[in-house]
Amino acid sequence: MTVNEAQRAQWNDENQVRTWPRRERITEAVTPTLLDAVAPKLGERLLDVGCGGGLAALDAAKGVGPGGSVTGFDLSAPLIGLAKQRASDAKATNVQFVAGDAQVDDIAGAPFDGVMSQFGVMFFADPVAAFTNIRRHLRGGARVVFACWQPGSENPWFPGPILARYAKPPATPPPPSTIPAPGPLAFGDPAYVRGVLSSAGFGDIEHRAFICDVVIPEDSIFDEEVLKPLRLDAERAAKAWADLQAFASTMRGNDGMLHIKLAPQIFTAVNA
Repeated sequence: MTVNEAQRAQWNDENQVRTWPRRERITEAVTPTLLDAVAPKLGERLLDVGCGGGLAALDAAKGVGPGGSVTGFDLSAPLIGLAKQRASDAKATNVQFVAGDAQVDDIAGAPFDGVMSQFGVMFFADPVAAFTNIRRHLRGGARVVFACWQPGSENPWFPGPILARYAKPPATPPPPSTIPAPGPLAFGDPAYVRGVLSSAGFGDIEHRAFICDVVIPEDSIFDEEVLKPLRLDAERAAKAWADLQAFASTMRGNDGMLHIKLAPQIFTAVNA
């Protein structure tokens, strides 16, 4: 099996580009806090791992100025295409976007002064190998800063448990593992994340959890696109959609918008 094969297939679906701007309404609330922690400096070279559609990388590029640069790196070729178009529209000349797998690939532009990620580092099959590979692209003393989600218990808005009811079990059950399956909540346990970073050679590891109140359109999370990867027949798709609608109603305000408390966390570390 190719490294990160399942994630590669998921994130290279063309539907990702079509739905991504809606999903970004969730993560945009976290971008200012992430960039405050990154603290881009004029002239720096920064790497954005799992850059998605590139909005955070474009913001970071403003911080490093014309003498610096930002490289956005993502497994999804369609999202890299979206990011490139946004960079072109913004006439941003100090940012580049490249498709690749940060767990195993070489990344042009090294050594970087820092690496950032906004909800992009939780999808590696082998997180220690991935951060080890990322680290070899950093100069000594470079910083790593990323946002990930707190545990699912702190993010009850997440529809994963409902979707899991309808997912087909794998033909061959995976062998027991102490590594959480790649996914949005894989980095929920701070102790686990600290262990990953430490094993990959990073030090001075710090962690901060916080809450973001957001009011967003319902299709930011709930639309029929989320059911397509499950490949359900019409009857089960209708039942799953009804369950999602009932779930959404618990967060729906009188204005028809979703009122949600997001629970992200920021990790920082240093290339020792």
